[in-house]
Amino acid sequence: MGSSRHALLASLAVAAGLLVSSCGFSPMYGSHGVAQGLSDIRVQTGREQVDFHLQEALLERMGARHASGPFTLRTESDITRSPLGVGADAAVSRYAIGLDVDYGLYRDGDTDPVMTGTVSSEASYNVPRSVYATVAAERDATERAAQLAAERIANQLVRALQDADSQ
Repeated sequence: MGSSRHALLASLAVAAGLLVSSCGFSPMYGSHGVAQGLSDIRVQTGREQVDFHLQEALLERMGARHASGPFTLRTESDITRSPLGVGADAAVSRYAIGLDVDYGLYRDGDTDPVMTGTVSSEASYNVPRSVYATVAAERDATERAAQLAAERIANQLVRALQDADSQ
């Protein structure tokens, strides 16, 4: 009974794959996905800690650690820290890290960007009693906000590549 069920599920998976591919579907990610083009884009960010986290997240997300293509992604980020919660002792007990990133995709030698965009992300953290723990919690929230911003940038770039491929 188990093998016939597995055979049925495999047949359904193959049929679904054929249906999806026949309607013009092309995967965003994977070895032949549109996102594969991101691996040739170099990444330039600022010099702040959040920029380092953003650059690392973009390089990882785009698979662009050894990029050598004709495009460079340049970013400018603005980070904010806002209190969210106040405890019974009137001290702030939770903060939100807001990250706004403006980016432009530049072809080598050009001064005007091929594409521009803006993304926003946010991550929050609790304020522990220990100063060291607070610093670690804020750094972790900053890194999470940068990772979310990088994911959004990569998704927007992939959509732009898909639009360019379909024209």
